[in-house]
Amino acid sequence: MDNKQQVIVKSILIIEDDPMLQKMYKTKFESEGFLVWTASDGETGLNMALAQRPSIVLLDIMMPKLSGMDMLIKLRADLTGKTIPVVMLTNLSQQEEVDLAMQLGVKEYLVKANNTPGEVVEKVKKHIQ
Repeated sequence: MDNKQQVIVKSILIIEDDPMLQKMYKTKFESEGFLVWTASDGETGLNMALAQRPSIVLLDIMMPKLSGMDMLIKLRADLTGKTIPVVMLTNLSQQEEVDLAMQLGVKEYLVKANNTPGEVVEKVKKHIQ
């Protein structure tokens, strides 16, 4: 009988078009033991989310090719994508954006200016099973 415990790796897909922010969050999450994938636009992010099935997605709204909100709508329309937890991290703080994101099942809606990188990591971690 094998008594080795199975190691469960936490993974995150960071979909952010700002290369500096993307790199900073990648480094932060890797230091917390996450396997990290990144995408710079919503179209690539959607494909990666469906292929990799990360533990959670950190998603910006304003991005090229496919906005974060449109990407989220497409993700939720897919059988696999319906169950992937998503945290929005954006500069948009209009109530309509927040309401739509919540209707689409995001776990949390974070405004970049109101959260330090450390706070973002802690808030994301609490949404992983």
